[in-house]
Amino acid sequence: MKSSTLTTLVAALALAAPVSFAGAAGSAGPARSAEPAACPQAAEQLPELLATPMQRIGSEGEVRAEFEVNARGQVRPISVDGHRRYRSFVRSALYSLDCKGGTPQRYVLNIRFAETAPTSLAKASAPMIAISEVR
Repeated sequence: MKSSTLTTLVAALALAAPVSFAGAAGSAGPARSAEPAACPQAAEQLPELLATPMQRIGSEGEVRAEFEVNARGQVRPISVDGHRRYRSFVRSALYSLDCKGGTPQRYVLNIRFAETAPTSLAKASAPMIAISEVR
């Protein structure tokens, strides 16, 4: 039986143009802060959320996910493209992220599912993630 791990889950986290709702007529939402809405724990959460689908599917693939985090910290996927078998799992994982509110922002994740031969059982059970911000 082949053992697979999620070695590089997120290759790049790119902040896209912020979405601003300031000045919208009749908007009665929470006060917007100067801080952008974000998901600071995504690096820890995504490997946990996607490790089981990776083990179940067991094939390599890439998925590009674009999503928005609104003023209340809620995630709204905009598009999820790439390896067909992983798309629904990635979309579900996005909804499960624990995000904080602020100025609404859009993010882009490039997620790569890769099979490797683990060097130890500890590495096999602890998926790794790399995030870099593209400016």
